[in-house]
Amino acid sequence: MIEKLDTKQFTVLVMMNTLGASIIFIPSIATNFGKENGWITLILATLIGALILCLYRRIIQRLEGSNFFTLIEKSLGKWIGKIVISLFCFYTFINVSANLWSISDFISIQILMGTPFEVVSFLIILTVLVAVRYGIEVIGRTSELFFPFAMICAILLTLLVIKDAELTNILPIFQLNRASTIAGIIPIISITYLELVILLAIAHTVNQNIGARKGIMIGGIASGFILIIITIASIAVLGVQGTSNYIYPIYALGQRINIFNFFERVEIIVAFIWFFTIFSKLCVSFYVLISGIQYLIPLKTYKTWTIPFTFLAFLASIQIIPNTIAAFPFINGPYTVISIIVGFIIPLLLFACKWKS
Repeated sequence: MIEKLDTKQFTVLVMMNTLGASIIFIPSIATNFGKENGWITLILATLIGALILCLYRRIIQRLEGSNFFTLIEKSLGKWIGKIVISLFCFYTFINVSANLWSISDFISIQILMGTPFEVVSFLIILTVLVAVRYGIEVIGRTSELFFPFAMICAILLTLLVIKDAELTNILPIFQLNRASTIAGIIPIISITYLELVILLAIAHTVNQNIGARKGIMIGGIASGFILIIITIASIAVLGVQGTSNYIYPIYALGQRINIFNFFERVEIIVAFIWFFTIFSKLCVSFYVLISGIQYLIPLKTYKTWTIPFTFLAFLASIQIIPNTIAAFPFINGPYTVISIIVGFIIPLLLFACKWKS
């Protein structure tokens, strides 16, 4: 049976994958670079991200009747194509492992305190395994079901802390730290828009090609808007120092909610937002990873590859980042480099091959 997604489901997957881990890390990263201009960094990153989305849109346009891996081979040749696909699979594997680490670390430290990281990580990757074996259509429907709850939680979080916001925290506007404000764009787009290259591998499953093109543009830009609002709320409520110092500033934002000294300590809202978004992201990335491996080394069914790579992802999640403090150097360093190579240079190369032909 050929699995298919509709335009709405693909748009939801784009938003879930853009928000993913970024919704919890972005405010801190942006503020560490731009200080009170962190929200401006997000606006600039969204504008540049829109250009990256236009590039992806053109790549999707070329997928009529074929998938992303076939397009790579046709454009670059058989052997170079297989090398590029292998690099793409490696990047996707790193993405799965890093995101598995981030949600497991968050849950084991902030929610299920005392529960070993390894236990949380293993249970999550097992859940992802079940979803992936059901296929991309089930993942799309599940994400479509979770999406309204994630958005309602995000809206509630923003509205409930707005009374504590101080606009002086976001001033002066672009008067100080201009260079670092612009420099912060690079790591931000590396964990948001450049990661959407992974979704090019499922774009062919959308019912209509034009639907996939619309979905990646609408979903990507809408996600950028959500990240801008959350970053402004974090800086305005927690201040520059508070947003920079917290590993999970949005979780600290949830802890600030207090209505009449009765409705308080509802930071679990943040956990709901993040679990919904990152679970969807993990499922899609893992599905794409297995699809890529299946393309390189075909077996009777892609499901054969799911179990060994489940254990590999689990082991990698334990080793990839030694502790929470090491997360930011990892994002700002090696992960940014490989994101630029796979998420920008390779699609640009594919576009150039089309232009040349």
